[in-house]
Amino acid sequence: MPAPRPIASRRRATILLFASSFFLLSPTLEPQSSRPSETSVLPAPAEIFAAAERAMGSVDALAKIRSISAIAACHGPKADYETRIISDRRGNLSFQQFFSDHKNIAGILNGRGWQLGDDGRYEWIDASETSVLRGHEFQMMAIDLRKRFQDFKTVGNAEFEGQPAIQVSMTDELEHPAGAYFSMSSHLLLGLTVTNARSGGPSLLKIRFDSWELIGGVNVVSHVTILAGSQTWIFDFTSLKLNAASEKAFQIPDGPAKLSE
Repeated sequence: MPAPRPIASRRRATILLFASSFFLLSPTLEPQSSRPSETSVLPAPAEIFAAAERAMGSVDALAKIRSISAIAACHGPKADYETRIISDRRGNLSFQQFFSDHKNIAGILNGRGWQLGDDGRYEWIDASETSVLRGHEFQMMAIDLRKRFQDFKTVGNAEFEGQPAIQVSMTDELEHPAGAYFSMSSHLLLGLTVTNARSGGPSLLKIRFDSWELIGGVNVVSHVTILAGSQTWIFDFTSLKLNAASEKAFQIPDGPAKLSE
């Protein structure tokens, strides 16, 4: 039976805006993009990804990463808040957001998304809502881009937020179009274009990776800006730790589930 739509408050659903599920190469988002010349030889996606991985760190350093724990001071259109994200290489996620008047507690365990209701009981969430959670895993997304997406194709040279880039199209876990932009100079991931998984808001979003921090021999995303129409969300990561998470971090809090199989 498919997991039911979560029944959490609208304000929580509004804050959990960013979805990794629908990356789109839309003309409205890329008026500055340039098509590759007919005579140019485009690098294969595997070459682009390999260069990005080398820019992040050595093969050994990247392979040693089992988990990433991150805390961000966030600024949104309506409020400032804190986001805490713990990701592991197996796809498990702990997600927490703290506002002045409420909090959001959710996660992904063994491929299945869940969230904590206002009454303290957890409930399963559907694939789209699970993708919304995954959309916040900026650090692990950059490191494991090849595992998160498929159907890669080099599009060509472009500009992303004024920076020269090479553009790759792909599809996500829900088989929706996706795209990524890599720096022509540093080879690091500059950002992604994405489609909002929910109705009622701006349909197109842009995720910009503004800066990186060297931690344990690996360049890790340290500042992210989300652009959605005239609205902006900022994630300024004040704490980034590698391999600091225990298995307990991903467990669902004790309490009866609202909804079962």
